[in-house]
Amino acid sequence: MTANIIIFVLGVGPGGYTQPLPPASDDEIALRAAERFRQGIERRNDNAKARPRFREAAGWYDELWRRGYRDPHLTLNRANAHRLGSDLPRAIIALREGLAAARWHRQLQTALADARAAVAYPAQGDLAAQCRPTFTQTIGMRMSPFEARLMAGTLWLLTCAGLARFAMTRSRPALGFSAVALAGLALLAGLWIQDFRSLESSNTHSLVVLREDSDFRKGNADVFPQRFDENVKLPRGVEATELTRRGHWIQIQLAGGAVGWIPESAALKMND
Repeated sequence: MTANIIIFVLGVGPGGYTQPLPPASDDEIALRAAERFRQGIERRNDNAKARPRFREAAGWYDELWRRGYRDPHLTLNRANAHRLGSDLPRAIIALREGLAAARWHRQLQTALADARAAVAYPAQGDLAAQCRPTFTQTIGMRMSPFEARLMAGTLWLLTCAGLARFAMTRSRPALGFSAVALAGLALLAGLWIQDFRSLESSNTHSLVVLREDSDFRKGNADVFPQRFDENVKLPRGVEATELTRRGHWIQIQLAGGAVGWIPESAALKMND
């Protein structure tokens, strides 16, 4: 006997809301998401009418993501729906989650760079330098695992072909060709080992994105002073690494290395 299940999807409006969704198959959810997104596009000249449609579409796309669909195109639709629904922080979360599954996808990388450009970072001062995200390119962000395996297999075949040619003819150019191919294979392996270590270290802590402008304090209470300028808050959409939690506060580390505390209510956590 199959039980009827009511799915609750976290909404994406400013401040957040919870919207109950009726039971639906994956195909039905995909169709409803596409339909709500289309309706939002049709109403794009009236934000008051368009945004609720985009937010509803984002809720459906979020549900597909929770059900295990990790397609980059779904990620782009999900992020676009959140952003057009005026929820830039959730758009950034969606893109970061999509890139965690497909780091090499250029469209996702471009969309994330565009979303980051929409964050209202401070124009100057120490905080301005600290909260802008850094972007380090590794081989895993330029090449998919399939492409890496294909290249490694090709280099290995070329190495073997050169050695076979040398064994038959004692040709030094064939031996040199084999050596070059083997060096290329070693370089590729070294770059992927470096990428794996970099990814492993970055996965030690969780990503958080600020859902609203927030104080950045030296301790986990309002009585502590601001970490930087008293008159400047961390802007909505800033990405940071969560270090620990205490009470209703989260200790975070900004991209520039500065450590401080923000209210738990101000943060969205990746994979929540």
